[in-house]
Amino acid sequence: MNWWREKKKKKKRNLKRGAKLLEELIECCDGKSNPIKFFSIPQILKATNNLNDSYFVFGSRFSYAWFKGENENDAMILIRKGVDIKGNFYRDIAVSSMVSGHKNFMKLVGCCLEFKDPVLVYNGVKTHAPVHLIISVAPWYGRMKIAEDIATALAYLHTAFPRPFVYRSLVPDNVLLDEDLVAKLSDFSGCVSIPEGKTFVKVNRIYCGDIYKDSKYWRDGVVSVETDVYAFGMLMQMLLHGCHEVWVDKLFHRITRKQSADRYAAKTDFVIKYTQYWLLKRMKEGRMEDIFKTVNPEMLKTMGLISEEELRNGFRDVGQLSHRITGEEISDDSITEREDQKRQIQDWLLKHMEEGKMHEIADPEMLEKMGEISEKELSQMKAFLMLSQRCIGLQGEVPTMVEVAKELKKIQRSLKNDSSSPSGESQFHSPQDIASSSQTRF
Repeated sequence: MNWWREKKKKKKRNLKRGAKLLEELIECCDGKSNPIKFFSIPQILKATNNLNDSYFVFGSRFSYAWFKGENENDAMILIRKGVDIKGNFYRDIAVSSMVSGHKNFMKLVGCCLEFKDPVLVYNGVKTHAPVHLIISVAPWYGRMKIAEDIATALAYLHTAFPRPFVYRSLVPDNVLLDEDLVAKLSDFSGCVSIPEGKTFVKVNRIYCGDIYKDSKYWRDGVVSVETDVYAFGMLMQMLLHGCHEVWVDKLFHRITRKQSADRYAAKTDFVIKYTQYWLLKRMKEGRMEDIFKTVNPEMLKTMGLISEEELRNGFRDVGQLSHRITGEEISDDSITEREDQKRQIQDWLLKHMEEGKMHEIADPEMLEKMGEISEKELSQMKAFLMLSQRCIGLQGEVPTMVEVAKELKKIQRSLKNDSSSPSGESQFHSPQDIASSSQTRF
């Protein structure tokens, strides 16, 4: 009879999940129909030969793993399976269904609610890979195109619906490139909508890597469309100098010339400080129930919150852990330290840009492949950097994503129109020329 009880339990769980998904679809889509297909576990396993390693494409077994597959209609599909750390894959499915017709979003085919962890199924006719795996070989014009694609996608989220949607998950892992170097956003589980008549919302859960968070979002949980603009500005800089998500550490230590041991110690100290801040915040919000899914037990041991023996025995006592976390107010030193580090980097970037040292800012691998670089091309990179600093609030008024997309479209067009530069990549003599060129309809 156990099998019967288990069957009833799964059926009840699936019905509950289906109801929750329906709620999200109604809330996000205003009742409009966005048809998606529901897959069964046997269908997913058949398409991927039981999630065989030979079907594994990229990702991590500890977060999201992507598998290629083939369904019964001989159509290629891309399957994303992973741990639902953010706790809202229903929102991910709902928003994905709304935007999947746009070329800069992954095209959702359907989902499977039967697995313990969420499974989403996308169109997989073209090969896809995360941007950070490809960026090292992407030429300058390719990076410009990637930036333009992402800006267009964010502008669409901000303006295409009755209420603006803020993505707030802009990290390189969530930007996929297809074989034609078309950038596409994925993972909308952190997406929030701004209520009519409001310009921001306050949230409890903070998504996105700390590098891509502005201070209002990081410190106070204030989310607005500028949250995405800031993250995009930081991503633009990553595209320019070629470093992945930890680019702050890499670039900062390129500037300060610290030794590798000091680098490791500083990074470890920051992680511990921020984890302390985060644990206390979770405890105060009464959200300790899923702590062991999110924090590596090794980190808890490093922080002195659990012993070696408890680590070996698989410590899972939430009450005891809460008791061990100090009740004293932990300062925002960890956040302040990171923001100070980012400010130093921006000062360094601005100084080198003004001194005409773009060769020290741009990705050296990209520059080497470009060969001879004209002044026009360097001016184009300067304009790109200046726009990124506007996005993060360092150069005049923060633009909207629509304005950013327009500016990038102008720069992108300049790559194709000029035949006098070695790479055919620019038609302007200065960053200001690009910024002041004629307006383009978005």
